[in-house]
Amino acid sequence: MCTVDHEAAATAATAALAAAHPHLGQAASTHPALEGCEAVEWSSIPGCPADVPVVLRGLADPDAAEMAERALDWLVMSGPMSISPTMPAVVPYLLRLTTDPSVPRRNELFGIVLVAAALSAPTDPHSPWDLAVNGPEADHPERALCRAAFAADAACVRRLLADDQLLAELGLDEGERASLAHAAGL
Repeated sequence: MCTVDHEAAATAATAALAAAHPHLGQAASTHPALEGCEAVEWSSIPGCPADVPVVLRGLADPDAAEMAERALDWLVMSGPMSISPTMPAVVPYLLRLTTDPSVPRRNELFGIVLVAAALSAPTDPHSPWDLAVNGPEADHPERALCRAAFAADAACVRRLLADDQLLAELGLDEGERASLAHAAGL
């Protein structure tokens, strides 16, 4: 079986982004959606590189957005069907960025938001299938933290769910809308 070291990949992708776009590491972001991202203790999150603000700033930069999105994928996912401990800390910034139609790769960022919503759903402890696929809720505290992050920014979730242009471009179905609303406690 082939395994991937997501932590090493996230660190490498973040370093590559910083090397390719050095301006991202030199100043705080001017985008209002990223306010406060420099103050987060990123290195205190297990497996998270300290320079996450470089990735977040890159998401708002038209020249760096595609590379930043690839680095973000490594940061927020710990496997094909599981979110990393970094995801809950990133969700507020993703929600705010995604509400801004001028953000490059907005649709792709919204896709990551939808994945976070779906993968943060609580495991049904009475369902053997759910337990087998997702594991016990106690083994995945990042899920509850992610749901709390969605709930804290429920106003952004409401704006996204009311953004007819975005929803039409993505062709969201009712299940995806419900998953996002449920993650935010709506």
